This record gives sequence, C-alpha cells and structure tokens, in this order.
Amino acid sequence: MIKLNKVWLIMVLLGGVTYAQEHFQLDRMQNMREMEIAMSTIQKGFLYNNINVVKNGVNDLKKTASHTESFIKEGVSKKGINTLVYAKKETENITKLADEILLSFEKGDRYEAANGYLKILSKCLSCHQTIRSW
Repeated sequence: MIKLNKVWLIMVLLGGVTYAQEHFQLDRMQNMREMEIAMSTIQKGFLYNNINVVKNGVNDLKKTASHTESFIKEGVSKKGINTLVYAKKETENITKLADEILLSFEKGDRYEAANGYLKILSKCLSCHQTIRSW
C-alpha cells in the first residue's frame, strides 16, 4: 500500500513537471507570436502613415515584452551570459526603443522611426542568438 502511494505520488509529480514545461513552452511561443504581430502592426502603420496603428503596435509590443519570464532559458548560456539578466536588459532596451519609434513618428521623422524599428529587430535577433543559441 505504501509503495503504491509512492508510485502514485511520483507519477503525479512527473505529470506536473511535464505539464509545466509544456505550459512554459506555450507561453513563450504565444508571447513571441504576439511580439511578431506587434512588430507587423508598427510596420503597417509606417506603410499607411497612420500614427494610431503605430501607437497600437508600440503599446502591444511594450505590453508583450514586459513578460520577460517567458523568454528565459534558466541558467547561463554557452557564452557564459546570465540569460535572465540579459533578457531583462534587452526588454528594457526594446521598450525604450519602442517609445522612441512613437516619438519620432509623431514628430514626422519617418526615417528615424524606421531606424528604431530596425534596432528593435536587431535586439530580437541578438536575444535569439544569445538565449536560444541560434
């Protein structure tokens, strides 16, 4: 009877760990998808010269980027970088750049806004290389 209880407990714990890993993966995938959609929205605002669309994209990007915890692969990367610290720093940079995009676009400086967009895209790629080891 005691062995059966131990086996049952181990099965429940393993099931919980497996579920947590899948849930974590889904959250990360959902957040990445939402960030991609936000970036596309910003780009659409550029193409249609529509400040409201740019503003919506910037707000969505900042909101989604604030969920840094879903980006993290625990520990230290192959390059010896603390992934949590790195991801939080990149999130702060992306948020600041998103604000700069909106400010530049509101001032009518479309080229500076587009440069900010490219800087964010570069931050995304850099984070993927560092944390995801692409």
